[in-house]
Amino acid sequence: MPSKCEFFHRLQARGVTPAAAKKWLKANPPPKGWKHSAWRWAFENMTPEV
Repeated sequence: MPSKCEFFHRLQARGVTPAAAKKWLKANPPPKGWKHSAWRWAFENMTPEV
């Protein structure tokens, strides 16, 4: 299973800055039952235009 850092780096590879991801996560927090990292939530649910 990928580590939190791996998803973080995948987001960056997609051109998402850490600041943009944090801002997105504030507006779209992972659901209560989410067992993975917030970075994974962002990676799987952030759309490129954000």
